[in-house]
Amino acid sequence: PSIPKTLTQAGFATGIIGKLHVQPESVYPWTHDRQKVPGGPRNVPRMAAAAAGFFAAIGERPFYLHMGFTDPHRDFGNGQTYEGVEETRYDPATVPVPDFLPDHPDVRAELAEYYQSISRLDLGIGLAIQALEKAGRADDTMIIVMSDHGMPFPGAKASSFDSGHHCPLLISLPGAPEVECDAVVNWSSIAPTVFDWCGVEAPEGLPEGSLVPVLDQEHASGWDETFFSHTFHEVTNYYPYRALRARKYKFVRNLYPELTRPLPSDLWASPTWRATEREGMEMMGRRPTKAFLHQRGEALFDVEADPMETTNLIDDPALQDVAGEMRTKVRHFRMETSDPWVLASRQLGEEGLEGGVS
Repeated sequence: PSIPKTLTQAGFATGIIGKLHVQPESVYPWTHDRQKVPGGPRNVPRMAAAAAGFFAAIGERPFYLHMGFTDPHRDFGNGQTYEGVEETRYDPATVPVPDFLPDHPDVRAELAEYYQSISRLDLGIGLAIQALEKAGRADDTMIIVMSDHGMPFPGAKASSFDSGHHCPLLISLPGAPEVECDAVVNWSSIAPTVFDWCGVEAPEGLPEGSLVPVLDQEHASGWDETFFSHTFHEVTNYYPYRALRARKYKFVRNLYPELTRPLPSDLWASPTWRATEREGMEMMGRRPTKAFLHQRGEALFDVEADPMETTNLIDDPALQDVAGEMRTKVRHFRMETSDPWVLASRQLGEEGLEGGVS
C-alpha cells in the first residue's frame, strides 16, 4: 500500500512530476501524472512550472506531490543549457575531495561537475517552494527533501559504508523551529511520517514509525539504531549485505565475501574509477582499494572514532560482546523480514537462523 495509493483512496490529489523509479501503476497510481517535463527533470524552471500547474489544477484539495529531479545523478547533465538557469561552476583545483576518494585530477574534474549539478538541484528546490508559496499552500504543507543513496562515486553509492547510506534528509513543517535532529532513521519512516502529517490512517504492518513527534528534538530518545540491506543495484551488480547502524558501532554482514565487490555500471565506467584502475592506486582516499574490493564476511566499525570505516574491529577481544549483540540483532532482522538469503546462509552452515522463513 504505497503513499499515492493510500492518499488517493483518502481523497487527496496525488501528483508525480519528473523522474519516477517504481512500478506498477496499480501500486503507484496518480491523479495527476506529469512525468514528462519539457527539457527533462534537470530543467528545474520547467519542473517548478509543472508544480505550479498542479497546484492550479487541484484548487483547495489536500495533496501529495512527488517531484523527482534527475540532478545530481550521473552524467550530471552539465552539457545542456536551461533557460532561466544561471549555472554555478566550480574550479576542479579547489573543490573539496571526500576522504573516501583519491585526490586526483580526474576525480576533481568529476567532483566539479557533480557539485554543479547539486547547485542546479538546489535552485530547483527553491523554485518549487516558490510555486508552493504562490499557490497559498505553504502554511499547511510538510516539505521533505531526500535522496535515494549517497554520492555516485566508488566507495559511496551501492556500498555498505556510511558514504553510501548516509543520505540527505530535510523535513520542514510550517512555523517549526530549525533543529538538527539526531534520530537514526531509514526511509521506511517516510510513509508513516507522511500519513501522520496528512491525518490519514496508515496501512497495517509498516515497519517503522512517524518522525513527526521528534522533528523538534535535537536528541530523539529511542531512535538509536537502524537496519539496512542491499542485494544488487543492477542484476549484474550482485553483492548482498545486511547491516545494523547504531550511534557508535556499525555491524555489516557480507553474505558472499568471496565475491569481488562490483560497482554499478555508471560508477565502473566513470573517470574516477578508470583512473583508480589505470594507475593502480592502492588507496581510495583513506581506504585501501584492496580492502574495498575484497571484504570479510563480517565487519564491525567504530563509526565515531573511524568515520571512514577503515579498521575492521570484528576480532577485537574487547568488543566481542558488542559484535555478538549486533550479530544477533541482524540475524533477527533477517528472519523477521523473511529475507530469502536466510535459506542460503543455512545451507552454508550459519548458526542462529532457525525458523521464520518460508
